[in-house]
Amino acid sequence: MATALTLMTADTYTPDNYASQWGIFLNGSPVITADTVVDFTLRKDWNICDFPLEQGAFESYNKVFLPYDVRLRFVAGGSESNRTALLASVEANASTLSIYSAVTPEMVYPSINIKHYDYRRTSVNGVGMITVDVWCEEVRINSTSALTNTAQPSGASQINGGSIQGTPPTTTQSATAFT
Repeated sequence: MATALTLMTADTYTPDNYASQWGIFLNGSPVITADTVVDFTLRKDWNICDFPLEQGAFESYNKVFLPYDVRLRFVAGGSESNRTALLASVEANASTLSIYSAVTPEMVYPSINIKHYDYRRTSVNGVGMITVDVWCEEVRINSTSALTNTAQPSGASQINGGSIQGTPPTTTQSATAFT
């Protein structure tokens, strides 16, 4: 009978196929130094928008896909250097704005950033083992408009830059509006 540890370590890292490894990756390389990943959770949500109608009724009009959450539980044990390496790698990557990928053998979930982590050591799991929970959220990157290089300001494309300064009405507009 296979144990949980055997099943989790059966998916070993190879440089040619990083999708066979569990974890958080940047450019095909794992960024968290751990002995294993013991838990992976993915949460996807959709929000259905609605608006009120008369007599307590409402109407639904849209369904919006929200950024997904990924949670991984990393474990390191054995030597103090293993545990220190796990904590150091999580700390170093949690404080950056880098965009990572959460990788499982079945799927790769791209464009995530670490938003939270916590760790614990308990007598139940052994004094020499650290468990670190890492929470990530999808980051949606939108493209920006390209700037054109014009010789004269009048040759530049129009853009909506916000509020428009009002001008007084013309004589004709005033006469039409107040008649």
